[in-house]
Amino acid sequence: MQPAPIFKAAAYVVLIACFASLLFFGLPTFQWRLETGDSFPEYSTYRTDPKGLKAFYDSLQATEVIGVGRRLQSSKILPSGEARALVVAGVSADQPVSDEDAQLFDHWFATGGRLIIALRPERRQTTSSEDAKSDTTGEPPVISWRSLIRRWGAEIVPLKGFYPISLNSGQFGAIVRWFGNSYFDHLAPAWKSIAAQGNHDVIVERPFLRGSLVLLSDSYALSNEALAVDRNTGLLLWLIGRCHEVLFEETHLGLTERPGIMTLALRYGLEGTLISIIAILLLFIWKSQYTLVPRRKTDHSASGVLGLSSEQAFLNLLRRTIPQKDLLGVCIKTWLKTARPTLAQLARLERFHSRPDSGEPIAEKYNRLMTLLNEKQ
Repeated sequence: MQPAPIFKAAAYVVLIACFASLLFFGLPTFQWRLETGDSFPEYSTYRTDPKGLKAFYDSLQATEVIGVGRRLQSSKILPSGEARALVVAGVSADQPVSDEDAQLFDHWFATGGRLIIALRPERRQTTSSEDAKSDTTGEPPVISWRSLIRRWGAEIVPLKGFYPISLNSGQFGAIVRWFGNSYFDHLAPAWKSIAAQGNHDVIVERPFLRGSLVLLSDSYALSNEALAVDRNTGLLLWLIGRCHEVLFEETHLGLTERPGIMTLALRYGLEGTLISIIAILLLFIWKSQYTLVPRRKTDHSASGVLGLSSEQAFLNLLRRTIPQKDLLGVCIKTWLKTARPTLAQLARLERFHSRPDSGEPIAEKYNRLMTLLNEKQ
């Protein structure tokens, strides 16, 4: 039983209303998410809300003196750190570190690079005993940032409480707000205290091979919010130092780039070409499936027309174009043009022409001529 037309019209109205609501409410929300950048992880240079680092990135880029870039993919070819700074912000102490990143850091120090690591202010930090306990489970130990920093001669120790506090430093003055809830203890002699929260060191620096290493217990000083309301230009200039280029690490935040056809197309503005190729492909598929000429049903009961072989078609062509009486003469002329007859063969051909016509069929004359020409001397 077919539904009434009124129900069909109501269904279309409801469907159109749903699509209109989706466009009206969803599109502004999607646009707002793209503009604010809060779809990216915290402390990413792509994020434009208070917890992002895009203001720091854009500020360095606007100077046109210091080069900036993002590291979005690991590579077997390790970049040189000469006169360059690598910023790794928003680091969780117990976050695992890949072997490729560990090799990158060693190569970075060996080539004279400056490594800046800023921790994420977390309410809970795993203690050293918990970290050691996780290594006795029988599984291969995973290198965490805590373990890696411990290898570099420092220990991450949690602070009690979670509240902003001001810091003082002899290098760049006062820092109005500091949200870090950890500090660095058991420092090796090579470490130098830059800023302290009471008696606890929260910003430390040390030379490492040909480069240098800086540890910060908080990433707030690099964020968009800090640059807007609590900017400390001295701290930012001190972090960069004498580097001519700053590279921001993004892979530890889960942002990776895998170049492919679409990535290269977007990078070089080939969207129109791809759309054209897809349109042509769809038209080809449509042409293969449908035709503008109405298709006729094949009548299988009708008798088919048998075709001829290529040899029979050639013979029919000869019969229509060359008279039978001239066929042998055409063959001889063609043979004289294409072949290289010897004097003996020419003499035999003359002898063949001198004989009187016996009225035999053309095929027998041709065979007799071929036998005469092919005789051995």
